[in-house]
Amino acid sequence: MTDSFQTALDQHEIPDFFKGSGRYFARGCDWGDHLHIGNWQGLCAALKTQDTPQNTLTRLFETYVVTLKENYVDAEGLLCNITAYYVLKSKITFLSAQGYDLIEALGETNTTTIGVLFRLLRQVYDKENQDLPKYSFAAELQRLKDRGCTVDLEKL
Repeated sequence: MTDSFQTALDQHEIPDFFKGSGRYFARGCDWGDHLHIGNWQGLCAALKTQDTPQNTLTRLFETYVVTLKENYVDAEGLLCNITAYYVLKSKITFLSAQGYDLIEALGETNTTTIGVLFRLLRQVYDKENQDLPKYSFAAELQRLKDRGCTVDLEKL
């Protein structure tokens, strides 16, 4: 996955990398959906050797967020990416060093987009997933809190 991150960086395809589009799709073994955390592991492996990995991560994530539209697919992908960040935050040092939090580091335009998309998820997530063995939206938010997210994502 480090190689795919480097390709995304070199080809200016960071939004596709975070979305799991095209060559950046990492198939999950359970359902065949994109496994966001796999891409995040490659991203973190590449960034941890840089001088300012937090600044780079913030910039790259902002590049992704500005491409998101107000629709379920983009909103669910955002939830998956934010979840992947918080899962890895306790395992990869630079993701939390000096009190760093990716969501808190984002600019206002990006946080506004996140708020809009999380409010959309509140309305449609459970309906979209009613026939799937997934957590409810409320449970997903609780899992984020349990992993260290202190930001009320719906109020951004």
